[in-house]
Amino acid sequence: MMKRFKLGLAAMLSLLLVLLAGCQAVGGVDVSKAVLSTLDVKSSMSKQTLSLQLVPTDGKLSEDDRKVIEMLNSFSVTIDQAIMQDTNHASMEGSVQLQGKKLPFHLAMDKKALTLSVEGMTQPVSIPLELEDMDLGVMGPNMNNESLIQTYKDVLGFLLKHAPNPSSISVTPVNEKVNGESLSLQKLHIDIRGDELVGLAKGFLTSVSKDKEGVKQLISRLYDTYYPILEAYAGAPEETAAPSDAEKEKNINEAVDELMGALNELLPDYDKNVAELFKEAPELSEILGKNTVLSLDFMLDSKLNIRKQNMDLTVQIPAIEELPVKQVKVHSEAETWKVNEPVTIHAVDTSKGIWNVNPGEATPGEMLRHVDRQSDLYRFLKDDMNITHKSFMMYTEEDPSELYDSGYEPVVIKNTMMVPLKYVADELDAKVEWNNATKQITLTEDLTGSKIVLKMGSKQASINGVSETLALPVQNIDGYSYVPMRFITKALGAQGNWDKQEQIVTIERK
Repeated sequence: MMKRFKLGLAAMLSLLLVLLAGCQAVGGVDVSKAVLSTLDVKSSMSKQTLSLQLVPTDGKLSEDDRKVIEMLNSFSVTIDQAIMQDTNHASMEGSVQLQGKKLPFHLAMDKKALTLSVEGMTQPVSIPLELEDMDLGVMGPNMNNESLIQTYKDVLGFLLKHAPNPSSISVTPVNEKVNGESLSLQKLHIDIRGDELVGLAKGFLTSVSKDKEGVKQLISRLYDTYYPILEAYAGAPEETAAPSDAEKEKNINEAVDELMGALNELLPDYDKNVAELFKEAPELSEILGKNTVLSLDFMLDSKLNIRKQNMDLTVQIPAIEELPVKQVKVHSEAETWKVNEPVTIHAVDTSKGIWNVNPGEATPGEMLRHVDRQSDLYRFLKDDMNITHKSFMMYTEEDPSELYDSGYEPVVIKNTMMVPLKYVADELDAKVEWNNATKQITLTEDLTGSKIVLKMGSKQASINGVSETLALPVQNIDGYSYVPMRFITKALGAQGNWDKQEQIVTIERK
C-alpha cells in the first residue's frame, strides 16, 4: 500500500508540473496568490466557449481522414451560463456543436446527484454522487469539501512555491467587458513554449530537492486525506485500525526519503538523460519544440479574482506516415461575474420523471431508448458516435478442439464453433437470466429487446417466440454454457467470423 502511495504521489507531481505557469510576482501581481484565490471562490456565474481544430498535413488526404478531420473541426462547446451557488450546488446550460448539429444541454448537481438533460432525451438522466450510492461509503468521512479544498490548496501552494516563471510572462492594465460590464483589470499574459518545458521541469525539480521539510508537510497532508481511500480501494476491512502515530511517521519519512533520493539521483544527469531521450525518440523534439505553445490571458480584478480568461493551445505533431495531422489547436474563452455574491442555480426540469443510472452502467440500448428517434441527439449517438458498434476477439488454442480457459475461450466441437454464452452476451450488453428449475437461459438483446430462450442440453431455441434449431445443443463445459457462434451472434444482432489460420474468433456488431 505504501509503495502505491509513493508512486501515485510521484505521478501526480509529474502530471501537475506540465500544468504550471510560473509563480513569482510579476508587475506587482502576486501570481501565486491569484491562482490560490480561485479555490476561495464560493459562488459565481460564468460563461465559456471551447473549440478544436486539427491542421491536416500537406498533401492529399484519404477520404476517411478528411471526414474525421472535418468532423472533429466542427466540434465546439458553448456554456451560455454556469452558476456555482456554493461548493455543493451548481448548474450549467449550453450546447455542443458537431457537424452542423446543435445539442442544447442543461446540467445541475447537488450533494446527492448530477442531473443532465439534453434536447432529444425523453427524460433527464440522474447519476448518484453520494458515496454510499456508489459503494464508496467507507471513504465518506475523508471526502468532505472543506478537507479536499484545503488539501488542494496545500498541494497547489507547494507546486507554485517551486514553479519557475516561463520566459514570456507580463502584466498590463486593461479595460475589458465582462458580461457586458466594462471593468478595469490587470491582464496576466503567459506564453509557454514546448522547448521551455524541459528547463522548467529541471528548475522545479531542483527547487523541490532543496525543500525536504516542505515535501514532508505536503506528503503528510496527502497521507491524512488519501490514505484511508487507498486502503478502501485495496480492500481493507472497515474495522481495520488506522496506523499509529509512529507508523504514520515512519511511512511518511520513508516516502520523503524515497522521493528526495530519486530527485538527487535524477538531477545530476538530468541534461544527459534528456539528450539521450530526444536522441532515442526524435519525435519528442517536435512535440516539445517551439511550435508547441500554450498562450494564456488572465484578467484579474483588484481582489485577484479571475474575471476573464483566454486560452490557446497549439501542439505540434511529428511527421508520421499514419497521422494525417500536423497540429492540434484548442481555443477557449471564459468570463466570470458575481464572484462570491448570492446566486441560485437553475434546476433541471424533472416533471416527466428521471432516468436513474449509475456511472458506467448505461448500455447503448438503454441510452437510445431514452432518446427521441427523430431527434438530432439520436442521430448523433447512433450515426456519428456509433455507440451501438461493438467488436471483440477471442483466441482458440493451437488445437481448437481443446479448451484451457473455460468461459472466455471458444472451442470447436464436431466442426461447429462454440462460444461462451455469458461472455459473448456481456460483450454485446445482453441481459442473461437463468431459471434453475427449467434449466432455461433467457437473453434480452440490448438494442431491440428481443427475447432469446435456450435450454441446457437442447438444440431447440426461440427468438421472440419463433422456434430455431441449433447446430449443436447448448453445452455445459466446466460450468459455463456454450452455444453455436452463428446462432448467438445472429440472435444478438452481430456477426461472427473464425480465422482458422490465426485461430481467432472476431465478433462485431455495427
